[in-house]
Amino acid sequence: MAGRSLLRRSATVLAVLLALPLWLVTIPIWVPVTLIVDAASRLWRLPTLRLGIFAGVYLVHSWIGLAAAGWLWLTGRFGRRLDLSAHRRVQAWWASSLLTWAGRLLGVRFHFDDPRTLPSETFVMLSRHASMIDAVIPATLVTGDLDRYIHYVLKRELRWEPTLDLFGTRLGNHFVARGDDTGNEQAEIHAMAVRAQASSALVIFPEGTYATPRSRQRVLESLRRRADLEVVARAEALQALLPPKPAGTLALLRGRPEADVVVVGHVGLEGVAELRGLRQRLPLDEPVRIRWWTHRREHLPIDDEALVEWLGERWLELDRWVVTVATTSTVRLTGPNPAPDRPV
Repeated sequence: MAGRSLLRRSATVLAVLLALPLWLVTIPIWVPVTLIVDAASRLWRLPTLRLGIFAGVYLVHSWIGLAAAGWLWLTGRFGRRLDLSAHRRVQAWWASSLLTWAGRLLGVRFHFDDPRTLPSETFVMLSRHASMIDAVIPATLVTGDLDRYIHYVLKRELRWEPTLDLFGTRLGNHFVARGDDTGNEQAEIHAMAVRAQASSALVIFPEGTYATPRSRQRVLESLRRRADLEVVARAEALQALLPPKPAGTLALLRGRPEADVVVVGHVGLEGVAELRGLRQRLPLDEPVRIRWWTHRREHLPIDDEALVEWLGERWLELDRWVVTVATTSTVRLTGPNPAPDRPV
């Protein structure tokens, strides 16, 4: 396993190191091509060109991240005594800087309440998942604004992004191998929660994948083949979200039996999970509106079956909020001390 990880990291690091010079030398080729593609599609705000430029920005951030990872490994006695607080600061900069550039190039802005209303102790964060962009919302709130640790449950495919692989592993995230033994994955997620840093956030996306019309149809067909009528009915009642998969959430709650639960919803990233929708909507005209609901742990059920029921009810409530806000032209979020719209 260690040899396989070393081989993967060597290949991915080399690929990133080569990709940035290749991006630079091919600018005279891909810039006119993206302009022609946008003009042919009558997309006069040039989303394809914007995405091409953002790809280069991302590669620059990856180069900096890899350099920081190497330096921290060397100064940490060749990985034996890593400075996790320095890793957290790099993580906060990486997420914040990328979102700043996403705001400049792609129109991505976040509008949310004061992050200081989040629980002060370790908590479990259950977040909606509509695109790659929303994966950085928890890091923005917790690592960037609050300067606290965050631990993600992520899909294992993200290990092929070397910056996420290196920092994610060192900072105690868990990369899920979807389709593998569920019991083993639950044990690993449980262990991640037990080992989590004090006053950190444990983040999971219960839907498991982006909520799109295609993924929703696929999930519903699967549930109809193997689930009971009550589960199918609840899934069919969802209009914007996918039904939550409870196994990972239960594992986190077992690992941190004292942790409160924060459910995070957002509106504004609908239709951007796939390239076609992304090109049609970029740059975003409206800010991504984020809201969260905190549930005290003492108010949650104790046994697993009741917790699964509770999670399903929360997802129905979140779905109704998403639909209501998405169909409202002018939205005012409630909550204490709302922050102004801003690229983070």
